[in-house]
Amino acid sequence: MDYNLSAFYDEKVVVVTGGSGYIGSALINKLQKYNCKITRTSRTTLNPIDGVQDKILDLTSKESWVEIVSTADIIFHLAGNTSIAFAEENIDDSLLSNLLPIVNLVYASKKLKRSPRVVYASTATVYGMTDLHPVAEEVVPRPVSIYDLHKLYVEQHLTMASNQGFLSVKSLRLANVYGPSLSESGSKDRGILSKITKACMQGGTINAYGGGDYLRDYIYIDDVVDAFLCACISDTADTVINVASGVGTTVKEVFKMISDEVAKNKGVHCNIKDTDWPENINIIEKRNFIASNNKLKSMLGWKVNVPLKTGIQKLVQHYS
Repeated sequence: MDYNLSAFYDEKVVVVTGGSGYIGSALINKLQKYNCKITRTSRTTLNPIDGVQDKILDLTSKESWVEIVSTADIIFHLAGNTSIAFAEENIDDSLLSNLLPIVNLVYASKKLKRSPRVVYASTATVYGMTDLHPVAEEVVPRPVSIYDLHKLYVEQHLTMASNQGFLSVKSLRLANVYGPSLSESGSKDRGILSKITKACMQGGTINAYGGGDYLRDYIYIDDVVDAFLCACISDTADTVINVASGVGTTVKEVFKMISDEVAKNKGVHCNIKDTDWPENINIIEKRNFIASNNKLKSMLGWKVNVPLKTGIQKLVQHYS
């Protein structure tokens, strides 16, 4: 990255919501390398981390956001529902957990007349079933799930606040994030590739739904964290940025890469079996997807440091 992150984060007050989750834990781990004041929020008591202040806050409360905004220079907002299935079955709760915190964040910013920099964890699945590859940020989102619709609502509310001058905002549309987890919450084996790696190490059969011939864009957790760290530095008017490798790999290919790496390292072999899609699968799971990362690279000086082959090696080593 071209930016001097050490200078930028020096003495900054940084708040990470969802700081005990998959990306939040990795982000805090990296932030500890800088001379900044880190606070992570959670709904429950967490295991303490040296140099990190913990706050138990209800992010659907206006008072919680007034407390956060009163001191924060930078807010990494990663809290909220992360389950497509939960969103489909609990539409009201999912909407409240995603949108209400943002409404209250904007309220607090207006009330206190403070404009912290905000980086929001969105998802690239907001583009829906597009046939355009790679997908650039200019493509109009067409959500096909409640989860993605709620994510898009949040993006749009943040963009409105940015246009009105209340906040400096970047919404990061994340592709398929993978890699080892530092999380102490329910995200220890976050992502299909972690689950496939553990399953391969036990031998047996791995199901490739739909034959596994659909494309995904896999991006390693460390590269995602780097994108978050440099996103809030940019002062451009762009509020939406893809975070992706820009490379498409079929699910079956990546399963085979994991299987081969496990066999090489552990001497354990597994079988990859073509399997019909479950009847209740969301259509978004059947898409082909590759995202453009040109804006991220040109605007923020970011680059992919961990290509897929290297990332899978790291993943297998982690679980070995």
